[in-house]
Amino acid sequence: MESFSAVYSGELAGGEGHMPFLDSLMGESLCFTRAYANGRRSIDGIPAILAAIPGLMDEAFITSPYAAMPFTSLANVLAAEGYRTSFYHGGRNGTMGFDGFARSAGFHRYVGLREYPRAQADFDGHWGVRDRPFMQFWAHQLNAGPQPFLSALLTLSSHHPYELAPPDAARFAGGTLPIHATLRYADDALRRFFATARTMPWYANTIFVITADHTADLERDGRHGDKPIDHWIPLVVHAPGRAEPARMEDVVQQIDIMPLVLQLAGHHKPFFSLGRSPLMPGPRYAVMAGNGLYGIIGEHMQLRHDGERILAIRPLNGAAVDSAEARTMERHLQAAVQ
Repeated sequence: MESFSAVYSGELAGGEGHMPFLDSLMGESLCFTRAYANGRRSIDGIPAILAAIPGLMDEAFITSPYAAMPFTSLANVLAAEGYRTSFYHGGRNGTMGFDGFARSAGFHRYVGLREYPRAQADFDGHWGVRDRPFMQFWAHQLNAGPQPFLSALLTLSSHHPYELAPPDAARFAGGTLPIHATLRYADDALRRFFATARTMPWYANTIFVITADHTADLERDGRHGDKPIDHWIPLVVHAPGRAEPARMEDVVQQIDIMPLVLQLAGHHKPFFSLGRSPLMPGPRYAVMAGNGLYGIIGEHMQLRHDGERILAIRPLNGAAVDSAEARTMERHLQAAVQ
């Protein structure tokens, strides 16, 4: 979900929120309350979620030479097990190199604006096909294809410049920032997708993972205290009959999603991942980079690092600075960067 910051979830951050359907789904799902994006751009979020590769280089992985070399992804791991794989994005083909990444990652099919049959009628005037019709198209495409399948979709209506069709702009008006109305529209598109998916024969045997590519346009009103909101995102795993609803309070990052999905899908063969399933024991951290600096978030602290030394330590959740824990976090960050 484009730009879905946890700050705008009433269930995660308190208040009214701007994603009521996703909030309601959290009570029926595995809900990770401390999930973090590994970057601040879509071009970083997609490799992190689908290939467990965080955006720690100066250049995005998608546009780097490494994207042309073999790498592990959800698509190629599951394709080897007989899954049909697809990647959907309603934007123009070529946008941010998503179609090229999908090919390199082993997706059998990429579906963008060019493949959408009502592109002219449902074009938003900026980025591509509006979320509501595109997600309905996606649901029916999944139903028409073979099983088992893995499919990924990135929404776009909650991307700047945050414009909706006049009827939707009126229906979802409100909030204090332009992004708020588009978040409510995208959330409603997600609600309608699930209403359609629940009528499909594959629904009860499907793992649905809903998260964000990154955060955007955060309202910094002081309500969130010492939470590291710049990277705080929702992560909801809805798996009817496969995972009991629960709130998971441990730190989780986007690169943990691939191993989590493979674990829930019953995949037991070896695979390579820079993340680790949050259902496995051990200390948990989230790493990120930006503006030439590195960051790491742990249970009690957030560190900023220049690659050689710690620049700042920020206690979280009322905790005190623990120098021994800070050194452990620094070593973990240095290992991640290496």
